[in-house]
Amino acid sequence: MKSLRYKIGLGYFVLVMISLITSALAIYNFAELGNSVGRITGETNQSALTAENMVKALEEQEHSQLSSMIDEYFQLPRTIGESELYRSYFNDSRDRFLHWYEESKKRVTFPLQDKVLDSILVTYRAYLQASDSLFQLVQSKKTRLIAQSYQKYIVRPIAQRLRDQCFHLLEVNQEAMAQTETSIKQTTENAALTIIFTSLASIVLSVIASIRFTRTILQPAEKLTESVRRISQGHLNQKIDITTDDEIGELSQEFNKMTERLREYEELNIHQLIAEKKKSEAIVASMPDPVLMTDEEDHLILMNQAAEKMLGISGNDWQGRPLQSLVKDERWLRALSPRDKAQEESSQQELLLSIQQGGAMLYFRPRQTKIIDEHGNVQGVVILLQDVTRFKNLDSMKSEFMATVSHEFRTPLTSINMAIDILSQEVLGKVNFRQRDLLVTIKDDCERLTKMVKELLDFSRLESGKYELKREMVDIKRLVDEALKPLRIQFRDKGVELAADMPEGLPNVPGDRQQLSWVITNLVSNAVRYTSANGKVILKAQRADGGVKISVSDTGRGIPADVQETIFDKFVQVKQPTDATPGSVGLGLAIAKEVVEAHGGKIWVESAVGEGSVFFFTIPQSKTS
Repeated sequence: MKSLRYKIGLGYFVLVMISLITSALAIYNFAELGNSVGRITGETNQSALTAENMVKALEEQEHSQLSSMIDEYFQLPRTIGESELYRSYFNDSRDRFLHWYEESKKRVTFPLQDKVLDSILVTYRAYLQASDSLFQLVQSKKTRLIAQSYQKYIVRPIAQRLRDQCFHLLEVNQEAMAQTETSIKQTTENAALTIIFTSLASIVLSVIASIRFTRTILQPAEKLTESVRRISQGHLNQKIDITTDDEIGELSQEFNKMTERLREYEELNIHQLIAEKKKSEAIVASMPDPVLMTDEEDHLILMNQAAEKMLGISGNDWQGRPLQSLVKDERWLRALSPRDKAQEESSQQELLLSIQQGGAMLYFRPRQTKIIDEHGNVQGVVILLQDVTRFKNLDSMKSEFMATVSHEFRTPLTSINMAIDILSQEVLGKVNFRQRDLLVTIKDDCERLTKMVKELLDFSRLESGKYELKREMVDIKRLVDEALKPLRIQFRDKGVELAADMPEGLPNVPGDRQQLSWVITNLVSNAVRYTSANGKVILKAQRADGGVKISVSDTGRGIPADVQETIFDKFVQVKQPTDATPGSVGLGLAIAKEVVEAHGGKIWVESAVGEGSVFFFTIPQSKTS
């Protein structure tokens, strides 16, 4: 198997070899060029030097002849053997001439040089013969005058012709140097062209090798990418043709195995998915309460028959339609639409939806469950509408019963109070100490019963909507002063500090002064009730969200977190075994909640056990629906 690493290495090896071959050819051409230039230049220069030395040797020979003739002509005195000395000089110069001639013959590079050298040899031989004759004539006294003429008319012309031939040899050498320069130039151009063509061939081969190498690697990868893209689009019947035996070929094999397993997995599970879907649809359809399911864009994708009946929807054209196109009631639409975190916090209170069907009023409590994917994104919302009509009716019956009982209690309680007052005033006779003590106890019990009856009646009227709140502009600072005034004695007696933080510029709010004062009184009374001596209760008011927010904080024992959401329900009391709250049935906070919500505000608590509690409620400047 030829691995991908082998192919990549082979590709780089080919490119490196092409570069090395190109570099080797360039180095070889330049080396040959240098050798040729050096060789030709050296030979040409040496030929020119030999010609010059031959001329110099010829001149020395002529000088020896002339010196010999001058001594004989002027009959200068000379020592024995001096004549032979001139002949010896001549012979030395002759030997040098012949030496340089032989050197010239060794460096013949052109045919013309050889011809010129041959002619020089012929002329030089004639010159030597004439020179021998001249020396013989100079040595004889009888022929001295003849020697002068012989030298002038015979030897000198031969020497001049020989000199001209040597200069002609120089000219031939110069022509050879010019030809050598032309040859060097031609060789340089040939070397440059060779390098250019070699470089172009190297580039072309490199490009071809790169394209082929890239295609060898990229084509299988592109096919693999295209197959993966098709699989991502849901086409699981993809198969890659394996054309290589490298790592990409192995990857293609594993990819084909993967697609085969995916296809088998899809075929195996699709029936199970369909079965599970049918089971879910059957469960939803069999539920008696209405169930709806919307996607992340609030389009309806599932609904059971109870929901269709409740919303009055028929047919199957509802699937995929926006929820607002099927539900026209704004209150229902807000309750059924997917809520964000802020909406969920604002709707923590029990929300009831009502609808008229068949002459009866039905009540539903919506419950939402979000479908979250693995990335934390909301994919849909399941909405369950719990039918609480029966519980609502029972609650109404209970409220009516309590209102009726409370109303019936008022008349006998009034008569009992009047009788106690008559007896206490001794209108019917003297009352002893024990009798007066009993009357005081009965009076206290009647007052507690009267308070409970009043709370029951007030709550019944508020809950039923029969109590009409007054709509007047209320000065918050004045309202707080009036509410706290009757409570200061209670704070002083218990040793609890009461403080009010009322900044200037608080806006007036529309509402029922009496009911709002009752809310403040109830919250402050609860605070002092559950705060021990040397504790502190602070009432604070401030601007908030286009209205006023009032808080009552204490340093009491606090409220457990598991009951903080239920303390505003009716008949709920958070007590410890040692607590004693006579005259209380757990309606104070429930009435406060009804009053605040009737004004368009909301009420809540923040508390921690052992750290105290803070009750908040808001009153907007304009009542919101």
